[in-house]
Amino acid sequence: MVGNVEHINTLSEFLSKSQSQYRVFDMGRRVQKLSSDTFADFEDAKVPYPYPLQQHAWIAILFWNKQQSNQHYIWFLKLPLDERGLLEQASRSQFLELVISALGKSMEKQPNKEQQSALDHNPIIFKPSEQKLAAFNSLVGQTMKRPASTYMTDAFDYLKDQNNFPQWQDIGYQGLSDIASRIDDPMFSQVIVDALPKLPSQTFCALCCCLEHNQINTPIANVLLAILKSSIADGDISRTIHSARALSHAKGVGFQQQAVAALLASDLIKREVDIVVIIAARYWQTIDSIDCAVAVLEALSTLNVDQDIFNQVFSDLVAVPSVRIHMLSALRYPQRSEALAGHIASLIAGQ
Repeated sequence: MVGNVEHINTLSEFLSKSQSQYRVFDMGRRVQKLSSDTFADFEDAKVPYPYPLQQHAWIAILFWNKQQSNQHYIWFLKLPLDERGLLEQASRSQFLELVISALGKSMEKQPNKEQQSALDHNPIIFKPSEQKLAAFNSLVGQTMKRPASTYMTDAFDYLKDQNNFPQWQDIGYQGLSDIASRIDDPMFSQVIVDALPKLPSQTFCALCCCLEHNQINTPIANVLLAILKSSIADGDISRTIHSARALSHAKGVGFQQQAVAALLASDLIKREVDIVVIIAARYWQTIDSIDCAVAVLEALSTLNVDQDIFNQVFSDLVAVPSVRIHMLSALRYPQRSEALAGHIASLIAGQ
């Protein structure tokens, strides 16, 4: 027997008490699994969200009840965070009330049109980008041991033969994402290694967007690092950004550190704010000291960006639990440039 509504305070409790099985995924900086224990502690405001983005936790919840049907349901939730990275309870609680009203405590009800509309249009519901949705579908497929999508064969055949490369319009994210999620298989890994240096820009960028959600192996990382360095030398912004994105989740932290060092030392970073944004958004795990934090902020200041952009990047990074102490320490760093000092003064004055 499911408990009373008033005793269900979190989505985790609701799913557990309704005898649902569920999996939680982070949909923010990259698409990745989130343990149910971490999610439950986050919902109880015991811990800050580990991967915040734009002051929100971007989460996908896949759930199903085998006793009732084989149908699976998905919620894509954009949960607001407070200044400490903890869940702001009100919006989640409002959504939970709607869920219980529409589905019942045991999910035994079918929502009417008004209830379904209220769920679909709730402010915390979001629609993932095509690229992230493809990565999510691939990860769910792997997690649930489902076969790959029907698009994977076409994508594999495309990558295997460079005579196909001009037909890049026929290849979508889902097929490439299914291949990227299988890079532990030597066959798929080798096809990617062989194709990456020769791909046209369109499919190179698309494949990199898929690879960034997977822990790429050493052979793929070596190719991408070489492409990153040559793209920097050639001033190719697009390939620089996308190869950097794909390298951001390399298994070897050395690849990540080399990528950041190459980006920070490049001339591109002095004129392209997107390079700094890539470091902040994708390489937060390498910001593990005050020197790293200052280097990112100095790069941003060198670009003479608007104060709003500086504040946004700082706020985004200071919200990441593992980075917070280094960003706060950077505010008091004595050997900072005049440009950085000005941005910091304006940031503090605006708080």
